[in-house]
Amino acid sequence: MIYYHYNFGEFRRQRMRVKSLLVCGSIFSALLLGACGNEEDEKESVSTTSNQEVTEENDSEKLEQEQESGPILNTFLAEDLDADVEVVFTNKNPELKHAYSDDVFIQIDEYQIVHVTNMAESSKTNFDGEDEGYVLTYKMTLVNDSDEDVFYAGGVSLLSDDGMDYIIPRNYLVAREQWLKDDSTDNPSQYSKQSSFTGMNAHAMTTEQFNKLVAPTLTIDKLFLNDDVSQRLGENAVFKIPFNEEGTEKAAATSQLYADQMVTDNIAEKELFFEKTDINETKNIDGVEITLNGVQYADVIPTEANKPRFSNFGDSDLVALTAKITIENNSDTPFEKAFVDRKLIIDENRGTMFNEGMLEPAYRGLLNPGETEEYITVFLFRKDEFGIYKKLELQVGPLKDSKAAPLFKESSVTFDLPMDI
Repeated sequence: MIYYHYNFGEFRRQRMRVKSLLVCGSIFSALLLGACGNEEDEKESVSTTSNQEVTEENDSEKLEQEQESGPILNTFLAEDLDADVEVVFTNKNPELKHAYSDDVFIQIDEYQIVHVTNMAESSKTNFDGEDEGYVLTYKMTLVNDSDEDVFYAGGVSLLSDDGMDYIIPRNYLVAREQWLKDDSTDNPSQYSKQSSFTGMNAHAMTTEQFNKLVAPTLTIDKLFLNDDVSQRLGENAVFKIPFNEEGTEKAAATSQLYADQMVTDNIAEKELFFEKTDINETKNIDGVEITLNGVQYADVIPTEANKPRFSNFGDSDLVALTAKITIENNSDTPFEKAFVDRKLIIDENRGTMFNEGMLEPAYRGLLNPGETEEYITVFLFRKDEFGIYKKLELQVGPLKDSKAAPLFKESSVTFDLPMDI
């Protein structure tokens, strides 16, 4: 359940109006019961309605109590900052989960935002010297059901909606015994196999920062194996953290988008206007199976911090085509992930367009025989030009080795892309 707590005075006024309606409903039911005293069926109906209204009133009172005086998730804060702490927003079931592999995942179990006031002078350094501020605390669980230990260096970031502010973590605002850690090992980055671990982290915000946040992006770094950061396990966990009702709606919409860097790094807002995500067409290059899973088309609105990155497109509005591709190497030959060519063929002979690699996840290393990789591929258009195109084809390949030499006789495959025209 998600609890909202923006303006207590307004909330009370709204609740008083709800209670007034409930009381009026109860009085009306009582009058109806007196007027129809000899009708047994109507007695039962009125009784049921009255009980339901009492239940709704009790639920409303319970919700207000949970919002106003619900438990503090991070009880260490008030003591550490020598401050008054008031709950602003609590999400007890955010349903945020990321799989690093089939057997290893991390999830956000709960998070809470509190308003901090009346703090000790030395504590104000956490809020740029201001007299008040806000703290986001989240409880997370790392589950390692694999047969080997995994390693996590603790890297985490919180990026504002407009891409302007990285709100740094302050784990010292959580009691040490509540940090995410494996107490069975002396290596602070190590997490034992066949085990799970739960802990908390925190971010401090100024009032100015907090007031402009709707659904900031929380990124938790990828894991690695054998205490070697070059042996990556999966990709970064990226979560939208709603701070209010508007943020909840934004996060829900964002969750439907393919995870290019415009989405994961708050480079731009995307407003989806057409998609087909169940294409699942597969073609083959000498045992390498290439599947076009789906495509999404969206209007693009760069965030304030990233507008200069789109200056080459002039003043025109922008459209992004994002394609999701899965490549399964069933051949006997490894090839370099970063050298998989992807380009668009426009209206058969109008021209070609290469993908925007800077807006895509980074792909590194070899795709060895038996391995599979998912590609998110982005193409950008001026909207005024996009409107005149009638046919788009996606070409994947040639595939290349680690020295960028073409493999498989420079073969490629081509997919017709659906368009909303």
